Amino acid sequence: MTLEPTVFIVDDDPAYLDSISVLIQSLGMQTKTFPSAEAFLREFNPQQPGCLILDVRMPVMGGLVLQESLSKLPICPPIIIMTGHAEVPTALRAIRQGAVDFLQKTFSEAELYEALQRALAKDATNRKQFLRATDLTERFGKLSPAEHAVLQLVLRGDTNKKIATTLDVSQRAVEDRRSRLMEKLSVSTVPDLIRLAIEAGLWKGE
Repeated sequence: MTLEPTVFIVDDDPAYLDSISVLIQSLGMQTKTFPSAEAFLREFNPQQPGCLILDVRMPVMGGLVLQESLSKLPICPPIIIMTGHAEVPTALRAIRQGAVDFLQKTFSEAELYEALQRALAKDATNRKQFLRATDLTERFGKLSPAEHAVLQLVLRGDTNKKIATTLDVSQRAVEDRRSRLMEKLSVSTVPDLIRLAIEAGLWKGE
């Protein structure tokens, strides 16, 4: 079952938290609110698609500290930083840490909507790339050391005969390993194998 994207909102001002949640819901999006960064972290589920709206100034753990912590994870929800103060150093730090947008609390509805659309689109792209990278890691992880050795020489352009000589095995052994690695990687041609290896970062196409 595909989970619906959620806009998570973290702010220590209850009235503001409720008002922005209602506004975002009126734009057709699902929301969930938290009164603190700590409360968000207790329930954070990286499998849940969506984005995060963070207030900068909060007790104990501020928005930028939470952003920095989340940015170290394999998959981090896109973040919109929100503040009541226009502070250039704060904005720069937020952007350097990967924030999608930095909005003052005087934002217009259109500005908020556009920021949310960018954040949710980025989340969808990030998740697609993460799943693809995970899939490639799993596929190449199935190869035995012997199959990896053959793979590197195939990518170098060596023939089966040359590979057999290099590895000091029979051509039949090379053919068997080559067949198994192609099957494990779900490819049928050498060009497909090359493209997959480049995508996985195992070969630079030299």
